[in-house]
Amino acid sequence: MSLFNAEKVSEVDRFWREMAPVPGRMTGSLRFALTSALATLLLLILQPPVGFIVPSMFMLFLVSHESPLSCLRDLMTLLSGAALGTIVILLMMIVTGDHPVARVVGLAVCTFVAAFFFRTSVVPGFPMAFGCLTYMVISLWEYPIRDERILHLSLWPLGTLSIVAFSAMLVEVLFNRSDPLASLRREIKIRCGALDRLFQLCAKNAEPDEIERQSAIVRRYSVTGEGRLHALLEQISNRKICGEPELRKLRASVMTLDRLFVLGSAFALQGDPLGEESARLERIGKAILAIGDAQFAQARKILGDSQAPSQTELDRIEQSARHLAESAESPATVEPVTTSEPAPSFASWKGALKKLLLPDAFTNPDHVIYALKLSLCATICYVIYQGLAWPGISTSFFTVYFTGLSTTGTTNRKLFFRIIGSTVGGMILGIGCLVFVFPNLEGVQGFLLVIAAVSFIGAWVAASPHFGYLGLQTTFSFNLIALERLRAADQMTPARDRLLGITLGFLVMFVIFHQVRPERTVDTMRRLLSRVLRAQAAIIRLSSGQPSAAEAAKLAEINRQIVTMASTLANFAHAVQYEFPPDRDGDMRVSNEILAAAAKAEDLLICVRAWPLELDGKQSAERLQSIRDSFENALANLARALEQCPEHDQLSQTWEVAAEQDVRSAEPGCFRKAIDSFLELQMACDGILRSAKAQC
Repeated sequence: MSLFNAEKVSEVDRFWREMAPVPGRMTGSLRFALTSALATLLLLILQPPVGFIVPSMFMLFLVSHESPLSCLRDLMTLLSGAALGTIVILLMMIVTGDHPVARVVGLAVCTFVAAFFFRTSVVPGFPMAFGCLTYMVISLWEYPIRDERILHLSLWPLGTLSIVAFSAMLVEVLFNRSDPLASLRREIKIRCGALDRLFQLCAKNAEPDEIERQSAIVRRYSVTGEGRLHALLEQISNRKICGEPELRKLRASVMTLDRLFVLGSAFALQGDPLGEESARLERIGKAILAIGDAQFAQARKILGDSQAPSQTELDRIEQSARHLAESAESPATVEPVTTSEPAPSFASWKGALKKLLLPDAFTNPDHVIYALKLSLCATICYVIYQGLAWPGISTSFFTVYFTGLSTTGTTNRKLFFRIIGSTVGGMILGIGCLVFVFPNLEGVQGFLLVIAAVSFIGAWVAASPHFGYLGLQTTFSFNLIALERLRAADQMTPARDRLLGITLGFLVMFVIFHQVRPERTVDTMRRLLSRVLRAQAAIIRLSSGQPSAAEAAKLAEINRQIVTMASTLANFAHAVQYEFPPDRDGDMRVSNEILAAAAKAEDLLICVRAWPLELDGKQSAERLQSIRDSFENALANLARALEQCPEHDQLSQTWEVAAEQDVRSAEPGCFRKAIDSFLELQMACDGILRSAKAQC
């Protein structure tokens, strides 16, 4: 199955499939449960205002738990956003003299800024913490108490978040003993095993469906590129697990392995892989399996010393595998450093800041409209519960703030999951513990055990790609009841108020997000497909010849972006079914067309990346560069058409006949497969635009 395809399964089957244990899920959930119990214990000792505890505990779900370093980075991001939000509101209160209108306007402005940068920033944790803390601090100034007391309370949201952050870092440092070097070797072994199985199936003339399933696994690895491996290499480098020479050799091996998978995927995409020599396929597969087991001498012995001419994909696969085995066996050498890092300038800092935002952050009006709608919903909820003097339903603000997404389908899905999570966490677990468990507890140990158990369940579910929000909401709703008074709750009124607040948030969001210029999910998917095509055009431009270190890093970054966009496309395709009738059936059909087009783009990318890096002779090299330029321009034209959604009935021809004949007459066969994939992609995009025009 393509990386961009959403598998057609029922929601129940998908849920139980995603709840299955995977490597690292159990240990991660246990660490999360321990962090929640430790943070609760510290908060029981310090006794902060209870209204700040649950949002701070929720921030644990926004932190990466892959390594202590990544956890520290995310926690510092959240704390920085929280500190900025606290400072901004305190300054606003001083300047305006705590005027009631200033509080409402300040909340609206701060929520707008947080929502805008949450959607456009590559580090969404910072604006989310900023917006959350501004609300919590503003809400304090509604109470008729002394200014000194309010100022003291205004520092507690940042304090509770710091306590939770300290608990998370302590647990991660003590118990997160992951070895990135061992994980890297395991990943390499798994990938080499997948490629070996593909070759063995082809050699044995297995059933086409079985070969296609294994080919899909190899294609997914090739499209994701070295993203996962690159992340592990960065962890190895940051933790200085091995020396620089060994690290340099690991990086070279990862790049060669990436090239090997691209060639393997291109080989599987060719017309009839069963026509190849069975003995040769088995031999190459065994050599790749030996490479995955780090038995490089055995791999060289299997491959032999003959240098096959690099005319076909299989020839170049054998050559790449031999090069990988030989380079891994050679001793690591230290390359002399001849250049020094330039001192950071104002221009470089400005460029670094630009990388924190999406390219269309200030040019796409959809970002502003989304922020306006979210800010309006949050402000309406704030005015309603303050006007009614009913602070118990303040969860309406968090309902809006944590569930307001960009498209109607994703918003409906998150609201639906929030209802289920609130029912399970608040009504079943929360009220169930309130009635049957908490009255029988005599010490703090049982209370902490209950908190840890529910946090474990929430963390386990939160690891699901599609149903992760259920885990967040279940834990959040339970904590709202269990931590109402920093002890075992004994009243049902808070539970009733929390559920009513969630209902108020639902109603406000339904009116604003669905009646005021709704953003359809399929329109966002179409624009996202355009970004995928632009990223693939950039890969074609950077893949000519041997890339430099800077270009290799840029290629790895683009590969990671494509993987993220593929995951987002599949997520949006899953959310389309939550659209309201009568447009749902048509949107689901367009969604399938977009996923089909993305799958064709995946095949095209594999074929283009499998092209020879260089050809003999000046004329051949110029011809190869001309072919690359033709594909790059054609993809850019398709991306532009998908973004602008032109009114004409058919796409303008983006591929010249002369260029098509030039590619079809070239060798190797991946050139011909590339043009076939592009023509299929162009037809798929044409169908998408016709469907979009029909629904306008």
